[in-house]
Amino acid sequence: MKPHSLVLRALTAMLLLANCGWAHAEWAELLKDEDITYAWEKDSVRAVHVNRIAWTMTNLGKPAKAANGEEYQSSMARWRIQCKTDSFVKLSESYFAKPEGKGREVASFDTADWRPRDAAIRPGSYLALLKKQICTDPEP
Repeated sequence: MKPHSLVLRALTAMLLLANCGWAHAEWAELLKDEDITYAWEKDSVRAVHVNRIAWTMTNLGKPAKAANGEEYQSSMARWRIQCKTDSFVKLSESYFAKPEGKGREVASFDTADWRPRDAAIRPGSYLALLKKQICTDPEP
């Protein structure tokens, strides 16, 4: 192998390792009480007409059971929020064994692609707080 090839590979590896710390999400708290914390990821917000797509994270104070019977302590969900009609659709959700979306993914689901039905956003809920954060500006 040529010396300049080794140097180039070493520099590339160093740059990749240096960038690894930048690839994590910054979660902002929406709502918190003794047993549960809801957060959202500002950089995940995408505008699609009057809709916004965003990710939330839920951290539980103590483990709960997923539909498959396995215990989880956190979940991450992707939402489509309809800004004009105060409605939402949960597009996908993943459940994790440890807080902060860490550990093994114990379960997940994705909403079917064919016309999922919107549900009303309840006043005072964490989704109402999320809508307020992401639908205020015309473009996120």
